[in-house]
Amino acid sequence: MKRIITYLILLFASTSYLQAQDGAVNINQYPFVNYSLNQVEFFNDSMDFYGFYRKLDALITTGKGKINIVHFGGSHIQADVWSGRMRENFNQFINQKQAARGWVYPFKMGFTKNNNPSNYTFNFTGKWDGCRAVNSSCGGEIGMNAIKTNTYDSGATFTITMGQTGKTEYWFDRIKVFYEQHHQSFELGLDSPYSAKQIIHNKKGGYTEFIFEQPMKQVSFKCLKTDSIQNIFTLFGLFCDLDAPGINYNAIGANGASVPTYLKCSLMEQQLAAIKPDLVIFSVGINDAFDPNFCQSCYENNYRAWLAIVKKVAPNAAILFTTNTDSYKKGRKGKYFQNVTGLEVKSAMRNLSYQYNTGVWDLFSIMGGLGSIEFWIKNQMAARDHVHLSNSGYRLLGDLMFNAFIRKYEDYLKTPVAHLKHE
Repeated sequence: MKRIITYLILLFASTSYLQAQDGAVNINQYPFVNYSLNQVEFFNDSMDFYGFYRKLDALITTGKGKINIVHFGGSHIQADVWSGRMRENFNQFINQKQAARGWVYPFKMGFTKNNNPSNYTFNFTGKWDGCRAVNSSCGGEIGMNAIKTNTYDSGATFTITMGQTGKTEYWFDRIKVFYEQHHQSFELGLDSPYSAKQIIHNKKGGYTEFIFEQPMKQVSFKCLKTDSIQNIFTLFGLFCDLDAPGINYNAIGANGASVPTYLKCSLMEQQLAAIKPDLVIFSVGINDAFDPNFCQSCYENNYRAWLAIVKKVAPNAAILFTTNTDSYKKGRKGKYFQNVTGLEVKSAMRNLSYQYNTGVWDLFSIMGGLGSIEFWIKNQMAARDHVHLSNSGYRLLGDLMFNAFIRKYEDYLKTPVAHLKHE
């Protein structure tokens, strides 16, 4: 019966395509967007994606399973508008009204300027100092979010409060807190009045996991000085989860980040392994394209080094590249000129797709190609810096990208493997 309902949903989606050009969600029509190109492309084998869609189908038809998606990016992702729209669309697609938020970072702790996502908040006490991997002065161990935050205050605290996006409320009943663990590090505990039914210290994984009696929306942590030699606490991020079937859409973005930035993240493998991704989305390339010494072969080799880490952690995970948004470089006297390097990024991702059997979502072409950012700006869909989009623009990306995913899911449902019984 559930299978029949799923097909009816997809049939309805196909019908709405006639009205809105895409199946899963309704999308506003703009003459400068190439809706006909809105698809996930493959230049070699696509079987890893079939594995992902089989897990998605099992979740829909049996109500069992947990899917973890990890979406890497720069400032396009840090604020979580684009990725947040994807998360919301996935949650509505599987009718998940209460969901886990997945990976989160307290961007406001230690940074005067931040674009913290709107669907969770952090409050804190004590003095915290931030460090970004994009800065050469940021050394030592760095987590996979390309950012870390330190405090030397032994009584410092931080509180995370979950919010809501659209029709989805975010909850957790377990949190993995990733932090530096050595003989000089403060310990971490729960601040009053919170308590956990179980606390698991995983030094090999670099985290402490707090498991609670029931789903919660808020919890506070505190630094604990248990030895006179302890004098620092370094936070790398948190993974908020629910012990229930569903989809965790983990957005991992850092302002200004390029592929070399993420290669500086020495704890990438360790922390990514704790999430166990089923799908990894790479939207890193816009900052690489602004490098005056950009080299396509170097860019591809950097991605190969990153892919080696991902393949080691999750060898069967589906991988998707999203090409750059169109952008302009700022020249003398405030004049802007087209950034043609976006075409090289697109070419590089196609080459990598062929070698690693990944998908490609050609955002550069979908948004209109070279020079198209001008039309997005005129329609209040992009910022006047000719690089970033407006919130409306990012939400449109989330809708377009989600619909491209659902089209591939529809294709999957027509394959023989889709008719195999789910255990």
